[in-house]
Amino acid sequence: MNNVKGAFFSYKDFRESLHHQSVGPRVWREAELTDMRQTLEASEVDIVALAHDNSLNGCEVMPGVAIAMQWLKPGAVLNGHAHSWWHLFIIQSGRGAVTLGDADEVDVSAGDVLLVPAWTRHGFINTSTDEALAMLNLSNMPQMALLSNFADSHGLITSRS
Repeated sequence: MNNVKGAFFSYKDFRESLHHQSVGPRVWREAELTDMRQTLEASEVDIVALAHDNSLNGCEVMPGVAIAMQWLKPGAVLNGHAHSWWHLFIIQSGRGAVTLGDADEVDVSAGDVLLVPAWTRHGFINTSTDEALAMLNLSNMPQMALLSNFADSHGLITSRS
């Protein structure tokens, strides 16, 4: 029981510990994303998390925020699901359909921006036969993980045949 002793810190030190270090600017080159995507195992959805530095901790590119590039292959379906973090999707290329909550499917294409609040059921279908549906995905997943509120679903990806 000797190792159960707590520690004490001044409230000032505690408050200062809550401040994140300043984040500097970063650039992610398209060619590097393409190379990274090609190294992934074959799957219906390729997702590459962008990182601030060369560590998994660097995937929190801003305090509480993650950014990823996501490619849904032609004909693939990302089944509807909900979780504790929000998303902001920016469609980069391709075309498809998205379901949001109980609404009907909405067609999406390059340039569209989608806000998916936390706990909103959402799913994607790539309706193209020859082009990936590419999406830039911002989320507060790191914030939810820190709050131990990291609910997620599995078995989301299927093929549309």
